[in-house]
This record gives sequence, C-alpha cells and structure tokens, in this order.
Amino acid sequence: MRIATISHSIVRISGLIMLILGVIIWTGNADFLVPVHIFIGALLVIALWTLSYVAGRSGVSMGLVITVVILGLVLPIWGLAQEQILPEANHWIIQVLHLLLGMAAVGMGEMLAARMKRANVRSANA
Repeated sequence: MRIATISHSIVRISGLIMLILGVIIWTGNADFLVPVHIFIGALLVIALWTLSYVAGRSGVSMGLVITVVILGLVLPIWGLAQEQILPEANHWIIQVLHLLLGMAAVGMGEMLAARMKRANVRSANA
C-alpha cells in the first residue's frame, strides 16, 4: 500500500499548491505561473488515477473509482479550455467551477484513501 500512501500525499500536497497558485493567478498578477499550475495539476490527476487504480484493486466501490477517473479527465479539459468559455465579465463563473472541480478532486482522493483503509481493516480482521 506504499503506492497508495504516496499517491494520497501527492493529491493532498499538489491540491494545496494548486489552490494557492490558482488564487495568485486569479488576482491577475501572476499569469507567468500558469504553466506551473498546469504541470502540478497534471501531477494531481496522475496521482488521483493511481490512487483510483489501487482503490479499485483494494475492493473500493467501482462506481466511486470510475467517478474519480472521469473527474480526473474532466478537470484538465475544463482547466485548459476555460479561457475560451464565457469570456469577459462572466468569466469568474468558469473560474469558480474550475476551483470547485479541483476541490472535488482532492475530496474524492480523500474519500478513496479512507475507503481503502476501511477495506484493508476489514480484510485484515477477516
């Protein structure tokens, strides 16, 4: 389960970094950080998918695992396309949705990790 622990840690750390970078970029003062934000976002998605794989193999609900994998697909597509969606005055709506998707991804990573721990405790007690 070492890979799960590492992936879970990467989801947590990269999620926090993404939140901080996102807020800094959102203020309009650090557009040069967008490539860093994209790179760390890719790490987050890879870690989330790795965690999903391990969770699926650990007996976590396949519905949850598939939902997390799909979220991992949607998040970067949304993030990379957001500049073209609803530009100008109402663009903040798209940015808020991107933030919520990112927070959901980290939350789903936490949920996967918790369910894996419960599944491992149950199998150890059986």
